[in-house]
Amino acid sequence: MNDITHDTAALSLITMNSYLGRQPILNREGHLVAYELLFRPFGSSNPARDEGTVSDDIRATAEIVIETLGELGIESVLGGLPGYINAGRDWLMNDMFTLLPPEPFVIEIRESMQEDAQLLKRIEALSHAGYCFAIDDCRECDQIRTAVFDKVRLVKIEAPHWTPHKLRPFVDAMHRAGKRVIAEKVETPQEYRWTYEAGCDLFQGYYFAHPHLLRVRRIPPLRQALVKLLVLLNAEPALLTVVEEVKRNPSLTMQLLRFASSGHHAVTRQQLHLRDAVQMVGTEWLRRWVLLALYTDGDSRSVASNALVQLVGTRARFMELAARRIKPHEEAFADNAFMTGMTSLLPDVLQRDPADLFDELQLAEPVREAIRTRAGALGQLLACAEAVESPTSAASVVDICNGIPPLSVAAVSLLSAAAANWMENRSGF
Repeated sequence: MNDITHDTAALSLITMNSYLGRQPILNREGHLVAYELLFRPFGSSNPARDEGTVSDDIRATAEIVIETLGELGIESVLGGLPGYINAGRDWLMNDMFTLLPPEPFVIEIRESMQEDAQLLKRIEALSHAGYCFAIDDCRECDQIRTAVFDKVRLVKIEAPHWTPHKLRPFVDAMHRAGKRVIAEKVETPQEYRWTYEAGCDLFQGYYFAHPHLLRVRRIPPLRQALVKLLVLLNAEPALLTVVEEVKRNPSLTMQLLRFASSGHHAVTRQQLHLRDAVQMVGTEWLRRWVLLALYTDGDSRSVASNALVQLVGTRARFMELAARRIKPHEEAFADNAFMTGMTSLLPDVLQRDPADLFDELQLAEPVREAIRTRAGALGQLLACAEAVESPTSAASVVDICNGIPPLSVAAVSLLSAAAANWMENRSGF
């Protein structure tokens, strides 16, 4: 038994039911070779993959990562097999993506994902780091011959959208390009027969098995404790200080130990102490995990707060990008810009008094002043971000840009689009 036992793990806390869907993927011999992992909201009992029930891609993927790495463990979920995870553009471009170890996972990206140089550069970097990619829901052969297509190893087709006449030459073309083809949504013996005869390499669908739901008894993270820990980590504290703060969050403690003792680490769970786990993963990994946990508050989040979180993230990213353009060699200025955007609406997200919250967070004075008065360069950037968010404030954007020479209306438009891609902002949840 390790040394962080009863004071954290055995606390009497309210728990919630969570579900992780796991659908088998079979090869041509009928052997189980992988799983696709699917997010299921709290209380869901429907194993079917229904895109209409999961409209927030960041949250859906974050829940899968939290539950696979932190709650159930990679080995118990995948049993040594690869796991396929669907990821939107916002998740791919986010630093939190690297919480996911590359070895056991295949990352599915939609064929319809907007492609540009930034996305291609990101996928190239992740591929070099060992991540494997698949294109999901391919419809037509001539539509996927893109730069991103060259970087993937697998393509997935949905059987109902194809015919035997079209699928066979498509599969032949994919094989010549060095890709493997997965036929999904195979639901009848006839669909299995003709996708098999067309040469598909892997198969998944209700004909073989419905997704199996893995039930998790989750201890909900305490948002305020996560915020405090995030501030602490930003101050580069001593190891023992981090350990003591982590102990105050039982959910985070269990997730950290679960990940640190998972199969790709040499240390076994019986030998692992909390201090060892923190030291093993490092403060940068822990900081990203805390940010991720702030996005996964389960179904207790209302539609309004969900949209607000998306808005805050987009605002913060826009301010960071604009700050780098204004002062390209001052990393501290960019960091303060991001923190200004992130904390400008934090009292609404956490339902806290602004003065008390900012004192507790020990925000830098330029950040506080920017939020209070919109003064200084940070204040001007915050005002610009707010103006961008309002469709009736185009004139304000022009005025603000005139006061910040490196910025222009065109530059603000480009940076806004980049920020929106980084943190997807949707109107329907």
